[in-house]
Amino acid sequence: MHVSVLTTATLDWVRSAVPDVPVDERRFRPNLLVRTPSGTPPFVEDEWFGSKARIGDAVGIAFVRSSDRCVMTNEAQQEPPHSPLILRAITQAHDIRLDGLATVVSAGQVRIGDPLVLLQDPSRVDLAG
Repeated sequence: MHVSVLTTATLDWVRSAVPDVPVDERRFRPNLLVRTPSGTPPFVEDEWFGSKARIGDAVGIAFVRSSDRCVMTNEAQQEPPHSPLILRAITQAHDIRLDGLATVVSAGQVRIGDPLVLLQDPSRVDLAG
C-alpha cells in the first residue's frame, strides 16, 4: 500500500480555490501532512516523484505518483460540510490529482514534528502537528 503525503502548500491552495468552503486535511485522508515553508508552490509533491526521502531517523520512503481523487473529498467530514466545489477545483487545476504517493523503503516510527528530508535535495520540511 502507498503512503499518502500531502503538503500544507497544496492544502492552502485548495482553501484559496474554494474560499467559502471549510477545508482541512480530513477531506483528503493523508497518512502524512507535511508543513512546507512559506512560498512553497502548490502541488510541490509532483516534483518529488522519483525521489526518496527520510522521515526522522529511520523511515525511508520513495515517491512514485499522485493519487486521483474521488467524490469522497466533497463529502461532509464531521464539521466540514458537503461541497462539490472541492473536487471541481482540483479537477480543473490539477487533472483530479492531489498529494504524493510513496512506498516505504525502510520502516520505523514517525512522530509529529519529525523532519522530512528529500535525499536528492537537502532542504528540510517538517511534519505538521
